[in-house]
Amino acid sequence: MSAEESLESLRAECAALRAEHELLLRERALLHRSLELHERDRQLLAFEIHDGVVQDMAGAAMLLESAARQATFENPAAAANLEKGIRTLRDSVAEARRLIRGLIPVVLDQAGFIASLQKLVRRFEEDHGLQVSLTTNVQLRHLAPAFEMIILRIVQEALNNVSRHSGASAAKVCVEQSGQQLLLTIADDGSGFDPTQVKSTRYGLTGMKERARLIGGVTQIDSQPGRGTRVQVTLPLAEALVDEH
Repeated sequence: MSAEESLESLRAECAALRAEHELLLRERALLHRSLELHERDRQLLAFEIHDGVVQDMAGAAMLLESAARQATFENPAAAANLEKGIRTLRDSVAEARRLIRGLIPVVLDQAGFIASLQKLVRRFEEDHGLQVSLTTNVQLRHLAPAFEMIILRIVQEALNNVSRHSGASAAKVCVEQSGQQLLLTIADDGSGFDPTQVKSTRYGLTGMKERARLIGGVTQIDSQPGRGTRVQVTLPLAEALVDEH
């Protein structure tokens, strides 16, 4: 091959690499934009639920409580049913408000995604009264914002599942860097379950898997009845890195 042919081949390879790099940048920008729109939609939905459904439910509970104080019942069972209905309505309002807190967009801390994760865990402990230990072994300070957001959402969803379904007294969150991978583990000491019997309507587990898949990650769920649950997400770091400067 002549020098001119070698040069032309090199130019073609460079052009192909540039095209591949530009495509990667466009895909990353589209991913970031999609996640931003998704977070905005979650916030709008949270506002609509709070200002509409939750306010109406809270108002209905207040009216029923007022009526119960003024009413007389010949049948004690009727009074008990009304009291039970009011209590159920109040519990539903509390649950709806908890869901709203989960819809509000996560906040990325300028100090890094570990700081963001620490804030999320602290807020979860305050809101749910569940003890959560956080262990980190990561050299990187920042990842691409879209990746940081997905990591926070996965942890949030996993902890929500622990709080709602496991009956656990404590949970552990571990984030560690292993070569070109980020390993994210959420474990609890709760009741556990049989992963093969999970219904398709368990959107929490599906949501975690889909978020991880969106950035090339893999999710593994290890659980047995009576032996707690362990969720491990393996995420590639190659496309998650950002220039620290």
